Amino acid sequence: MKKILALTLAALLTLALFASCGKEKESTEPETETETTTEEIPVVLPKTMDTEDEETTAAETTTEAETTTEAAAKPSSKAEIIAYVNEAMQNVRKDKPGYTFRERTNIDDSKMKTSSNALNAVIPGIMRTVKGTYDWTDPKTTTKGADHSDVMPKVELQSSWVKSASCTESGDTYQLRINFIDEHAENLVNEKSTMHGKVMSAMVKSDIEDGAGKVGVKIIKFNSSYTGSYIDLTIEKNTGTVKKITAYINQLVDFDAKLGLTVGASLPIADEKVFTF
Repeated sequence: MKKILALTLAALLTLALFASCGKEKESTEPETETETTTEEIPVVLPKTMDTEDEETTAAETTTEAETTTEAAAKPSSKAEIIAYVNEAMQNVRKDKPGYTFRERTNIDDSKMKTSSNALNAVIPGIMRTVKGTYDWTDPKTTTKGADHSDVMPKVELQSSWVKSASCTESGDTYQLRINFIDEHAENLVNEKSTMHGKVMSAMVKSDIEDGAGKVGVKIIKFNSSYTGSYIDLTIEKNTGTVKKITAYINQLVDFDAKLGLTVGASLPIADEKVFTF
């Protein structure tokens, strides 16, 4: 999905930059390379996402005297939840159970802004023609024992990466949410140089650069900001078996593209991955 998105963006940049160049030539003003002036773009959050940043847990407010056997069995504090999730994911990586995977990406063209008025005018029409590319992918099945390196979280979680964590009971399962800290990366070229890239996934400069280079567009800046990313897990209470994982990555890409003239753009990308075991 990431490569498909990158190639589509490269095509979008090429068409839009050509359109922008054409309109610039019709103008009476001299052609100049413009400095990137991007607006702060609101992040794209899914309708189903709980946007409360601060979640308090029962374990953080109870005293030792109030602690019961049931509360001790259920992970409650941030540290307990992280440890519980890490242990459950260790079993996934060790046992490699079969799973089904689906993914979708949302680019809100109404919030995509650039430093060129001509470019802004053509973006909505172009984006309407490619939006179907980012809808839910067909289910893809990975068999038991096969490579599970794409399952998220990819590595053990660290407390410093987690903004907040919660655990609720639903029948015979725990429903857990891990909300990640906000993060910013300048000229992101290595996915694993960020927490988001280590734990989940991140679009990097080369993802767009590879496709853009083929059509003559040069990416000269690629910054990323992450806000509101999270992972939801459904885990059986009695066995600790992971039944479902939803990883939501909210990335705001701020980049400069050059094809004759230089245009800066801000692109909000929300990517949702679902693993069902």
